[in-house]
Amino acid sequence: MKKRMIAAIGLACLTALAACNNEDGAKDDTEVIATVNGTSITEAEFVEELKAQGGSNILSNMVQRRVLDEAIETVEISEEEIEAELEVFRTEFQTNFGTENDEDILEVLKTEYQLEFESMDEFVDEYVLPPLALKKLGSEGVEVTDENVQTYYDENTDEFIELEASHILVEDEAAAQAVLDRLEAGEDFAALAEELSTDPGSAANGGDLGAFKKGAMVEPFFNAAVALEVGEISEPVESQYGFHVIKLNKRTEQAFEDVQEEIREKLVQEQSKTQEQILAELMKEADIEIKDEQFSDLFKTETPAAEGETPATEGDAPATETETETEVETENE
Repeated sequence: MKKRMIAAIGLACLTALAACNNEDGAKDDTEVIATVNGTSITEAEFVEELKAQGGSNILSNMVQRRVLDEAIETVEISEEEIEAELEVFRTEFQTNFGTENDEDILEVLKTEYQLEFESMDEFVDEYVLPPLALKKLGSEGVEVTDENVQTYYDENTDEFIELEASHILVEDEAAAQAVLDRLEAGEDFAALAEELSTDPGSAANGGDLGAFKKGAMVEPFFNAAVALEVGEISEPVESQYGFHVIKLNKRTEQAFEDVQEEIREKLVQEQSKTQEQILAELMKEADIEIKDEQFSDLFKTETPAAEGETPATEGDAPATETETETEVETENE
């Protein structure tokens, strides 16, 4: 989420730069903007210094934003799509900054990122619409059938199973076998976890790991847990953390009807072009003419990408919404 937020702020900065450019265009370049011991610094001198220090990056960002603005106008985006994306952002800001309403979000953008938006509508124009437009452009021509969705569900059933389990983590197989021996003798699983488990994140809770799905635990652990019946205890399971004795407490399988749209979206995303690819294509198709000789080679220095590769683009690209799956057995281990 942090990367997503930073990229979003970067995108907003592109717009801010463009706005600054438009405002400055009306100024007289001989206007004095500061004096030092009676010596003037003019608007023209200031602009030349900006060009020398970071002009290529600023111009590149402004050109990309102009190209992106034109592309947005060609894409139909519904109010429902906008609201859904905005709701994700509200949730993220509430989690990270404790915001309670849109006014709080605007204040955080101002105080934390030095970005001012007069309203959420303005924010939507600058942040929500660009990634949505690129997402739609990237999925043009992609077709996912009902059969594709059903096949994915049938072939990846483990993805749609939620497990609740407890475990006892020990150093070696002999210690794990000793745990099993004590369990077979009638000792309580939770009590043994508190006594013996080396997992500080779950030992105090009797080894309880709560609910998890595929991808949240290391593969050997999940594969062993998903094969158990509710109430069953596993043989010793080895992972990079040591040896686990696992008890399955609950198993919930999601019905196809409940996840079919999630699967469809996943399949569309997998077949779609990335936002970086789309932006690179838009830049390639755009008629860009640089009038200032200082930046005449700005869009001529890129090496053409090999077939199947994505051309590199300068500047920030709009954020993509990605979910990062935890690949360690537990955060506390």
